[in-house]
Amino acid sequence: MTPQAWAVLLGAYLLGSIPSAYLVARLVAGVDIRRVGDGNMGAKNTFESVGWLPGVVVAVADVGKGALAVAMARYFDLPENLILWAGFLVVLGHDFPLFLRFRGGQGMAAMVGVFGVLFPYEMGLVLLALALVLALTHNWDLSCGIAFGMLPVLLILFGHPTKQVLYPVLVLPTIGARKLLALWQARHATV
Repeated sequence: MTPQAWAVLLGAYLLGSIPSAYLVARLVAGVDIRRVGDGNMGAKNTFESVGWLPGVVVAVADVGKGALAVAMARYFDLPENLILWAGFLVVLGHDFPLFLRFRGGQGMAAMVGVFGVLFPYEMGLVLLALALVLALTHNWDLSCGIAFGMLPVLLILFGHPTKQVLYPVLVLPTIGARKLLALWQARHATV
């Protein structure tokens, strides 16, 4: 692997590590987003705990981080495997940010950016499904689960190679893993 490839992959992780929700909540409301609402360092908690505009700013920043990492890897004409790694590393950086002792968000918005650049048409359908299921159920987690669960199926239907079909199957579980880790940390912080 070239030094340039290493730099892009490290850059992807560091980009993901920029704690958008933490910074916006501090600047706008003077609060630590990890100590309000559900404690998640993401756009949804910012939206609910700090306000709709700060939530939108965080969502755009986090989606942008994911998209930029993949676009950066493509710009430097890295092989597909490394482009996929850049996408994974930006999500990992968001979930486990270097700048906040590895306690971050769940990576949903960063994944939207990654998948949006890699699979734009399929992600458009996923986001449409998310909006429809959310309108019907008013349950964010269920809506995200159903919509993002469609992505591998859509990739198969649109004729993507196996590696690309498996990519979201391997990346999406980081959301559940991050949720479980957050619950474990919360339980042990109160004991």
